[in-house]
Amino acid sequence: MIAYLPLLLATFAVDGLILGFFIWAFHSDALGKYRIMDKRPMKVAKKTQALVMGFNLVFSVSTTFAFLYFLADRLMTTAQTPVWMICLQALGVLVVYDFIYYGGHRLMHNKKLMRYVHGVHHRARYPSALESLYLSPIETFVGLALLVVAALLVGPVHVYALATAFFVYSTMNIMVHSGLLFPSPLMKPFNVLAKKHFHHHWDHFDKNYSSLTPLPDLVFRSAF
Repeated sequence: MIAYLPLLLATFAVDGLILGFFIWAFHSDALGKYRIMDKRPMKVAKKTQALVMGFNLVFSVSTTFAFLYFLADRLMTTAQTPVWMICLQALGVLVVYDFIYYGGHRLMHNKKLMRYVHGVHHRARYPSALESLYLSPIETFVGLALLVVAALLVGPVHVYALATAFFVYSTMNIMVHSGLLFPSPLMKPFNVLAKKHFHHHWDHFDKNYSSLTPLPDLVFRSAF
């Protein structure tokens, strides 16, 4: 846990900057032309939005620390490991997570679970990066728990592999909710995912269940 702490704090700091940038970009007049759709407010009181988002931010950070505190020895190692193996471990965690999350996300679209859990997040019909924090605490916990399960199945993995996987997981969650499509060729993969997830919120609730890549949706024929 001690070895992972600086990496975790750095991830939170960088993700905070990325979140801030995408919030600014979405509301900026200069970058407004890159929005997938014009700004449309949620049909939820702003005070409620702030409370839900603030609580989820604190709950997410606290839960992450709790998982690492209690499962550190089973999740990660600091033993000398080749760079190629660290990269392979990180990729393995992310691929396993993406498929597990796909199943969990699709299950949460069950009418009963949708109403009480995942439906909270879908109140953001036209999501921007800020709405990545608007979800039920149950869903916040489940998302982090699934990443931990993926790491346990692959691991224990090197501390750098786990840090890489967590950074990709947390950063992609912000970016797929950005509501923006940037013209740079380097942003094309992120644009594809952002557009797919936007449509999942807006008009194709039974498509695009995967989180990090389109792969699970392509395998199970639920891509749009």
